[in-house]
Amino acid sequence: MPGPQESPRILVGDDEFQICRLVRDVLKSAGYAIDVTQTGREFLDKYYGGDYSLLILDTVLLHTTGLEVVMRLRDRGDGIPIILMSGASREADRVEPFAFTYRVDVLRKPFGVGDLRSAVGRALGTGPTD
Repeated sequence: MPGPQESPRILVGDDEFQICRLVRDVLKSAGYAIDVTQTGREFLDKYYGGDYSLLILDTVLLHTTGLEVVMRLRDRGDGIPIILMSGASREADRVEPFAFTYRVDVLRKPFGVGDLRSAVGRALGTGPTD
């Protein structure tokens, strides 16, 4: 975890560059340090080599799925807060039980800037918990 004077570092992964850019821009303007990636392999490499406070990733990444990334982290005992972005409503049947089992929050696409900021605040324990 970052020191007392450092901004929380957040790693963002999505196969869509526009989503990575949107999340990066919104959260940077809120004072967070953001790294982005579009592949599952690079996401894990950056995570293992970094000191992140929060992970935000889509269910779809290049080379692997976000679900596989979450399972790898949780199965090795990693308790870092994770927000899983989910797009298609048809994924709900699979994502909701997964989120409960693997202790992740779900952020449904399309989401607004306020939804993103609220989800990050809840995950980091700095915002409303409703």
